[in-house]
Amino acid sequence: MDDKELRAVVASAVRAPSVHNTQPWRFVGRVGDDDRVEAIEVLADPARMLEVIDPSGREMHLSCGAVVEFARIATRARGEACEVVLFPEQGRSDLLARIELRDKKPALPEEQRLYRAVEARYTERGRFDERPVPEDLREAMRDGATLFGAWVQFLDRPGDQVTTAVLLAHADEIEVMNPLYQRELAAWVHEEPRAGGDHPDGIPASALPDGPVRERGSSFRLRDFTPKESQSERPPHGEEPPVAEHPLVMILGTPEDDPRAWLLAGQALARILLTAAAEGLAASPMTQVLEVASTRAQLAGRLGLVGYPQIVLRMGYAHGWPTTQRRPVEEVLTSSHKGSENSH
Repeated sequence: MDDKELRAVVASAVRAPSVHNTQPWRFVGRVGDDDRVEAIEVLADPARMLEVIDPSGREMHLSCGAVVEFARIATRARGEACEVVLFPEQGRSDLLARIELRDKKPALPEEQRLYRAVEARYTERGRFDERPVPEDLREAMRDGATLFGAWVQFLDRPGDQVTTAVLLAHADEIEVMNPLYQRELAAWVHEEPRAGGDHPDGIPASALPDGPVRERGSSFRLRDFTPKESQSERPPHGEEPPVAEHPLVMILGTPEDDPRAWLLAGQALARILLTAAAEGLAASPMTQVLEVASTRAQLAGRLGLVGYPQIVLRMGYAHGWPTTQRRPVEEVLTSSHKGSENSH
């Protein structure tokens, strides 16, 4: 892999989802004596961690796990055999993964299919069609998660949906009442484009649905990205009752609950989202219930989950498109030659 191919891999990798589109990652291309890239390293960027909703860095690691899998798929799509090593250097908690390049090996059709889905994948914060997700696609997403030692539970039973909805609403209320949460959220939501161009991170107004979140016909409390002081200024959405929303809801979890497990959950999440996007589906996280320790524990206990829930997703067929921006490759990628500690 040469420098041009490395840049192309990183450009695809950063299309991965991240909490509030914070993009808490950096890349280092390790270059050998022959000026060929031998490995791609993924590092955490703690300066972009959300201290209020993510004090442990769990969601930061999930985000970085997703970017690792996107990078691996982009590497394989270019016919490069590779191996992902998590936490490759003892004592370096910031160095999350190293993608070690091997010999040339043609990409499998499934790898090419997932790679083509990278540009199509996006987070849908609006309504989903009332079209059921086929059982074989559900199984494919579940199988994708098991590749990383993770598990998926679909909330098919009404009782499980009610339990999740109640706990989600409770967690959302706890967060909304916290002024520090409101300040942190406002820092990553951009209602107006920045002078000279769009924001390269965070959530733009174009990615948010019209109308107040509380007037949606969803059984689940959706995160309201509107600044609290602006919520009362929104006009009523209309006299008609809201259209009921019945998306597929799933929980992705892991047997363990540590940084390695969080990275694996992020890789599993990436595989699920790309498998879905390849079939025209989109997804949206409902993570408030997991950001409050008490409701996260109650969710696991009341649903009888064997392990730790890492993300809750609603999913379905939608008609949107990617609208969030990404930081330029030059901002997140450096290169390091063998025998030198200098990067450029």
